Amino acid sequence: MARFAFVIWSTAWLLFVSAFGDAQSAERRGEQAQTVRIAYVAPVTTMAPIWIAAETGAYQREGLDARIVYIEAKIGIAALVAGEVDAVVISAPSVIPAVLSGARVAFIAGLHSKMIFSFHAQPDIRSPAQLRGKIVGINRPGTPGDYAARVALAKMGLKLADVQPLPLGGTELLWPALQSRQVAGAALAPPFSFSADTARYSRLVDTYDRPYQNTGVVVQRDQIRPRADTWLRLLRALRQANLRWYEDPKLAMFVMMKYTKQSDPEVLQKTYDFETNPPGFTKDLKVSDAGVQGIMDFLASTVRPEAAKASPKDFYDTTILDRLAK
Repeated sequence: MARFAFVIWSTAWLLFVSAFGDAQSAERRGEQAQTVRIAYVAPVTTMAPIWIAAETGAYQREGLDARIVYIEAKIGIAALVAGEVDAVVISAPSVIPAVLSGARVAFIAGLHSKMIFSFHAQPDIRSPAQLRGKIVGINRPGTPGDYAARVALAKMGLKLADVQPLPLGGTELLWPALQSRQVAGAALAPPFSFSADTARYSRLVDTYDRPYQNTGVVVQRDQIRPRADTWLRLLRALRQANLRWYEDPKLAMFVMMKYTKQSDPEVLQKTYDFETNPPGFTKDLKVSDAGVQGIMDFLASTVRPEAAKASPKDFYDTTILDRLAK
């Protein structure tokens, strides 16, 4: 009954926010909307700002025709470089290796700065030692999921070589693989990690204590100044969305339900509480130097030694944020 009531409420809420967005967009009628193609790379909660901005009409109010598309993390930066999308919302573990390899891309804003992954194993696996030699689901090397798996294994005293890594994709694919016993363990993000807890899979470790630059807006460097007005409008919309996360928990949970396909009210509430206390979504949209540095240090000690010579500022540009602050 609770789930049914939640669905009914959510439908009513969608009608309200859609009407609100349409009414507010009238402020910019007569002005040609600027089209911007925004890609997100996983149906997980850290992507919530771009969804909230869409559901509340924030893009329209800023004179943007925002085309939101979902693409796999493994092709996110490649799609941006190829000009197939204008911006991609993605985490720093995907951006740093690309820039080190010569890609001319950069964060123009940070949306989320909290490490969110926890490592879950089959119920009969109760200790890290039992993972040795077993199949562990991961994402493609260099992706946030791959980074999370490596960090979690390291915290358990293991290396990737101690298990049989099976590249499957993001957390939305790793969770079904764990359920079907295709893998012995995997690093999962909310809400999937909370679903694993509810289903009594073993939670062996979490990564919440690590500094981390999670999702942010990444664009091509040579497009930052020529399209500065578009990016400024985009960041205004996303700043509104980040604030709405904290101000309107019912909206936040509706957005999670719609885009992550999670319908369990208990899991949705746990996910909202997790992201809110302490906060994960950044109100000022700044990129975390400590978060970028933490990822650089880990990559330098594992798969990308050249990261040791880089600076966090090599991976972001504050031009638009500086204008936003004025």
